[in-house]
Amino acid sequence: MTLKNYENTNSRSLVHSRTIFSQGYLRKDGLFDIESIIKDTKSYDIPKSDGSYLKRGAPLHEMRVLLTINLEMKIINVSAKTLSAPYQICLGANFKIKSLIGETIGPGWKNKINKIIGNIEGCTHIRELLVSMATVSFQTVYGEKSKRTREALENGKKDPYPTDISRPSLLNTCYAFDEKSEVTKKRWPDYWKKN
Repeated sequence: MTLKNYENTNSRSLVHSRTIFSQGYLRKDGLFDIESIIKDTKSYDIPKSDGSYLKRGAPLHEMRVLLTINLEMKIINVSAKTLSAPYQICLGANFKIKSLIGETIGPGWKNKINKIIGNIEGCTHIRELLVSMATVSFQTVYGEKSKRTREALENGKKDPYPTDISRPSLLNTCYAFDEKSEVTKKRWPDYWKKN
């Protein structure tokens, strides 16, 4: 597909929309709340199992998850609510969500989710939402730690989050943080490699 064809929006019609919206909050007690919503809609009416119709634009799926985590990304509390689903039975699919308490968001997170609330032990949409919430959690906690470090250093204080890592953890994790990039040259000059 060429860009020109892609830009021709007159030759297509909307069928399905998925919206995922997430926000990260710092709580007064020092913990973080990560709140996410997933919503699926169709551009046409859908027959429901009870004989009625779900009107176009009304949510076919709508689920919300609230994670409370600490600075180490450990789950302190979690709740999930299904507000809209194709079947009434889906409203009970979050029966094992509290089993995530005590788990830490990090490497292997998707596998942890699938092991604890996978398959018939939970809801596909909640699992998908939890996977995306890992990035929001990281951005929230890492951003707050970075802000606190900047403020401490600007005030002549020690870094509250010193690391023993011999190299930056974000190095080579994306295009911008390539060891040969201009971003790396400016941010971590000791780790920058000339082409």
